[in-house]
Amino acid sequence: MIASLRGTLLRLDLDSILIEVSGVGYEVMIPFPLHLELRESIGKEIFIHCFHSISDRGQKLFGFQTNKDRELFKLIKSLHGIGELTALKILSFFRADDLYQIAQADDRKTLERIPKVKGKTSEKILFEIKQNLKKLESFLQDDSGKEFGPIHIQDDLAILALIQLGYDEKTAKREVDLIRKESPDLEAGEIVKKVITK
Repeated sequence: MIASLRGTLLRLDLDSILIEVSGVGYEVMIPFPLHLELRESIGKEIFIHCFHSISDRGQKLFGFQTNKDRELFKLIKSLHGIGELTALKILSFFRADDLYQIAQADDRKTLERIPKVKGKTSEKILFEIKQNLKKLESFLQDDSGKEFGPIHIQDDLAILALIQLGYDEKTAKREVDLIRKESPDLEAGEIVKKVITK
């Protein structure tokens, strides 16, 4: 089983990377926050934690910035009715703290910001997260440990949503930055609405 990789980042796509280790190229699926972290690392050596999925349909590698991120992915994918790709999609939009707050507030609307997560799907995901809040608590950060503030989270969500709508990443970031300067307190959904209605 492959638990981690250290090597040269050859390619960075929205949801995957190609990393060369000792002459072998590994394609690894990644959540969007890791994509943001690796934007300046093409051609450089990187280290990622991995989850190695092996099934009858083949093998897949999922990459994460920290071991804690990997363990959170394993928890989310283990919930009833939530597979690996859905878990990765969830973690592209939300951190453990966000999911905890969403579950406590029974906030299905926020969960439905994830593309194609609507209706019964979001209801099922929310139910499963609520049933596993105790497990989720071990992944929560205290205020001093947070790497990003709420504004950065909202910006990342807005950028990802715009990319899903067809914007390239550079344009999406530029548009979000412009809106943020005009309206510092907007949430992701409001930023996206302003961008697409300009």
